[in-house]
This record gives sequence, structure tokens and C-alpha cells, in this order.
Amino acid sequence: MERIVSLARQIIDKVAALKSNRMNFEKSWQEISELVLPRKADFTVMQTAGSPKTRKLFETTAVNAAELLAAGLHGLMTNPAGKWFALQTPKASESKAVRQWLEQAERVIADEIARPAAAFATNIHEVYLDLAVLGTAGLYVGWNEEKDCLLFQSRFLGELFIAENAAGQVDEVYRVFRLSVSKIVKTWGESVLPERLKFLYKQGKDEECEIIHAVLPNPLYEKDAVFQKPILSAYVLKDGQTVLFSGGFEEMPLPVVRWSKASGEVYGRSPAFSALPDIKMLQEMMRETLIAAQLANRPPVLVRDDDQFSPLATVPGGVIRYNGEPPKPFSSGANSGIGLDMMNEIRARLRTAFYNDVLMTTKDAQMTATEVLHRTEEKMRLLGPVFGRIQTELLNPMMERVFGLLIRHGKLPPLPDVLRGKTPAVSYLSPLSLAQRQVEAQAMVQTLELAEGFLKLQPDAAAVFDVPKTVRKIAEMYGISDDLLHAEQRENDDV
Repeated sequence: MERIVSLARQIIDKVAALKSNRMNFEKSWQEISELVLPRKADFTVMQTAGSPKTRKLFETTAVNAAELLAAGLHGLMTNPAGKWFALQTPKASESKAVRQWLEQAERVIADEIARPAAAFATNIHEVYLDLAVLGTAGLYVGWNEEKDCLLFQSRFLGELFIAENAAGQVDEVYRVFRLSVSKIVKTWGESVLPERLKFLYKQGKDEECEIIHAVLPNPLYEKDAVFQKPILSAYVLKDGQTVLFSGGFEEMPLPVVRWSKASGEVYGRSPAFSALPDIKMLQEMMRETLIAAQLANRPPVLVRDDDQFSPLATVPGGVIRYNGEPPKPFSSGANSGIGLDMMNEIRARLRTAFYNDVLMTTKDAQMTATEVLHRTEEKMRLLGPVFGRIQTELLNPMMERVFGLLIRHGKLPPLPDVLRGKTPAVSYLSPLSLAQRQVEAQAMVQTLELAEGFLKLQPDAAAVFDVPKTVRKIAEMYGISDDLLHAEQRENDDV
């Protein structure tokens, strides 16, 4: 009992420290969200449900650019319309039975991820959107007991507090949220409540309480009989320092990904951080342009102090009666065309900052198909650093979690003996990944082309190349399925 109380106190103290350390980030997230992702602008200003959240927006270029970037990342990296991952094992252990199992497992995993009840497509888009705007995003991967399938849930960054290990990897995640007493009782039972909340619950008062869900490496793993999972999971009620539930996971259930990270910081920085001056400038310029347009359409009227007028009828067909000089409209002489040119220039910079020029297909009709291909691959490589971080911090732990859940719930075929106790590696077959891998394939092809002249002088030099393996490698880099290669050739490669 004493250890449980100590655990609750440690978690509450840790979250308090993490909250104080990220106050500056919360101010930045609030400002960026109000201008780029207004529906999630609830970091330092909590808005009531249903209230309008676009009052600070006069222009939506940044909003649309961020949405396009999120949709582009989803389409390039985890497109459910096509095969975006493959399972692999070391070549030395690949046999016909292993390959058949890998093919079956790939189909099962892809089908389970794509199930509507798993909600992968909608939640991964939210993760990419948070990543593009806020620079940090979290995805919960669990199991839907009612539907007997995977469960994906994006987590609001305002609820997540994270800590890194010595290697700079996020290994501790604390989610802070609120639940009513009735929901706490429904989830964990009345016995877990402290005496004060039990009294309120019996009186029918449904007070909301702050809950902390801590997910971190289990320090007692393999040393204590209570906690036997490598990842510790504990739900702590802040009021009364009470542990509502403690358990564990075999894998990290809540991977957190960062877009990019400054030295010494834990949370990520997004393209919106870099483009914030342009975003604010464009909003202010649009506001001033709207004011100028109103002045041009309905300008103030110049009159003499001693002239007499009936109320100014500025509507079409209105009649203005005056005694003295006729009123004259005021002209400011402002040139709105200059402002429009400047705004268009800023809009172009914002689309570039959010990689819209990379994601949009080129419209230059003068280019050949080969030029379009090379330019597309060149643009894809610009997203290489981002892709690497997303793969390392999000997709790899997500797929490890998915694989473990499907194995434990009997969704995957039985593992071959050679794979027992091992987790197959995952390779990603998205267009972005293929564009990067094709660089190496092109280098191989160019090597063969350059060697052609020497082979004419000395044909025996062709023995330097292992042609079947080279062709197979090039096919793999271009995403050609193994099914298109002869079975006997695959067996020869294994030897």
C-alpha cells in the first residue's frame, strides 16, 4: 500500500514539474492554433463547447496549407488505398514457409488496420495535422474489446506531457484529462474513490476530477511479482493521490512524434513555428485590406460645419437633402493593388513553408515524363528528414504495438518455429520511401551502364556482377512484388 501511495505521489510531482517546464510552448501553441488550427486552440484559453473559434482569422491560406500537408503525408506514407508496408526477416532464415507466413501476416495486418471500427484513417490524419501545425503529436494504439479489433485514437497535445531518456527518445508519456465521479465508478468501481468523493457520489453529486494516465518504462520489470510488463501503466486520481488502476503493456501504447526538435528541448517545432511571422503579417494585412475596401465602397462624407443635412441615405436610390454645398466622399488615395501583391507573395511563402509545392503535381506542360519523374523524386527527398523522424518515432512503435496486439488476440496465423520470440522488421513502401530507395537503384543502373563499354573490351569482367541478385534488388527498390519472380530463383537466392 505504501508503494502505491508513493507511486501516485511521484507521478503527480512529475506532471507538475513537466507542466511548469512547458509553459512557453503552451503560449506558442495557443497563438499558432488560433491562426492555423483554431478548433484545437485550447491550451491557455479554454473555450466553451460550440463557441466560434475563428474570430482571429481574416484569411485561411495557412489553415488550408496545413490541411494539405497533413493530407499529403497521409497519402504518401500510410495511404490505405495501397500497400504501404511489408514484413521482412533476415535472408538467412527466409524459407518458403516463412515467406508464406509473412505474406499472410501482411494481409491480416493491413486488413485489421483498415477496419472502420479501428478508425486508423481518421486518427492518423489528426496526428499528421497536429504534427504539421504544433510540431508534436501522439497516437494511442489499443484494443477495442467490443468490436474485437484494433483501436487508434489521436491524443490532444494539451493533455500530453512527455519526457525523454538519455538517448533523446520519448519514453515517458503522461496524459492529463478530466472525468466525472460517475464515470470513474463505472470504469474502476466505487471502492477506488477516496472518502470525500465516495460521500459526494452517494449524495448524487457528479464532480469532475483530474486524472493522470502515466505510461513509462517499468522500473520493477522482472524484479517484482506485481508488475510483470515492460511498460508501466497507472491511472492516478490527483485528488487524494489515489491510484485508480495500475497495470502494464508489452509495448509502448502511446508513441509521440516530433516534426523537428531544437537542442535542449523536448517538444517539437513545426513549419508553423517558422512561418508564424508571415502568418501574423498576412492576417494583419488582410484585416487592413478589408478596412480599405470598406472605406472605398462606403467612404466617409465631407461636409461643412454650418451645412444642414437630413440623415445620409447611402443605400441605392437613397435621397440626401442638403442646404449648402453638396457632400463629397472622402478619398484616402490608398493603392490596394500593392497590398494584394504583397499578400500573394506571402501566400506563396506560406505554401512553400508547408511543403505544398512539394506535394502538388507540377503543371508545367513543357516538361517530359522523365523530367516530371526526376523533379518529383527531387521534391520527395526534401521530406526525407521528416519522413525519417516519423518512421522512427511513430510508425515503428505503432507497427510493433499492432503486431503484438494481433498476435496476442489470435488474429495472425501461428508463427513458424524459426520466428518464435522474434518480431519481423517492417519496411515502408510509400511513394516517399520508394522515391528515396530509387536513388540507390538509379546508382546501380548507372554503374551497369558505365561498365558496358569496359565489358565490350573484356567480356569476362561481367563475372564481377551477380546479375540475378542485382535485378532482384532493383525490383525490390521499385516496389515490385516477390510474386512476380520465379520461385526457383528465390530459393537460389536463399542459398
